[in-house]
Amino acid sequence: MPEPIDHLAEFERAAANLAVALGRLDPEAVVPGCPGWTVADLALHLGSGQRWAASILLSGTRQKVPDVLRTTISWGDWYAGATAALMAAIRAIDPDEPCWNFAPVEQRAGFWPRRRMHETVIHLVDAVQAGAAPDRRSASGLAAVPAAIAADGVDEVFGVFLPRMLARGARPAVTGQVGVRATDTGDEWTMTPLPEGDRPQLERGKAVGEAVLSGTAAQLDLCLWKRLPVDVLEVDGDRSVAAAFLAGRATP
Repeated sequence: MPEPIDHLAEFERAAANLAVALGRLDPEAVVPGCPGWTVADLALHLGSGQRWAASILLSGTRQKVPDVLRTTISWGDWYAGATAALMAAIRAIDPDEPCWNFAPVEQRAGFWPRRRMHETVIHLVDAVQAGAAPDRRSASGLAAVPAAIAADGVDEVFGVFLPRMLARGARPAVTGQVGVRATDTGDEWTMTPLPEGDRPQLERGKAVGEAVLSGTAAQLDLCLWKRLPVDVLEVDGDRSVAAAFLAGRATP
C-alpha cells in the first residue's frame, strides 16, 4: 500500500514553488494553459481562491469569491500572503468538522486541503509553462507534478470534477465504458456510463472497458486538465470512445 498523501504538506510545497515562480515571471507573460490569461491574471485567480477557501473553512458555509484589486506589492508576495492565511485556516479547523464544498462528496473541512493542493499543482504547471520555451513546455510541466500527487489528481478529477461538470450541463463524453491506467503508479480506474442525467459509475482498482487509456500519472492528470496534448496517451480498444472522452470536459 502506498503511503497516504499529506495534502497540507504537499500544498505548502507546491505553493512555495508557485510563489517563487510568480515573483520571477513577467506579469504580462502569456499563460499557455489558460488562453487569454497573463501571469498577473493567474496570480489573481489563485490568491482570490485562497481567500475564498479560507472564508469557507472559517465560516463552514458557502461564500462568494472575493473581488480583488490589483496589488501594489509583487504578485509572488501577495499570493504567498493569501496562501499563508489559508494555511492558518486549515490548521484551525478539524478536518471532520462540517463544512460546505461544491462537490458531490461529504461536506467536511478535510475536502479543502486536497482541493487547494491540486489547484496549486495544476497552476504551478501553468506558471512553469509560461516561463518555458515552446518546445520545452510539455516536459517542464510534467516535471512539476510528482507521480503520487498526479495519481491523486486523476482520482479527484473522476470523483469530484467529472460529476460536477455533469451537474453544470457541460457533460463529459463518457459514451462507452472507459478504463484509465497510470503506468508508473499502478493506479487504475473504470468509468461506466449510466442513464442520461446520472454521473458515470466510477470503480477504482481496475482499468477495463471499450477503450483503455494508459500513460504516466502526470500525463493523465495534465491531459485531463487540458495542459498536455492527448496524443501522449496510449489507447487500447475503441479509439472513437477514447477520443470522445478526451475531447470532452472532465474539468472546468
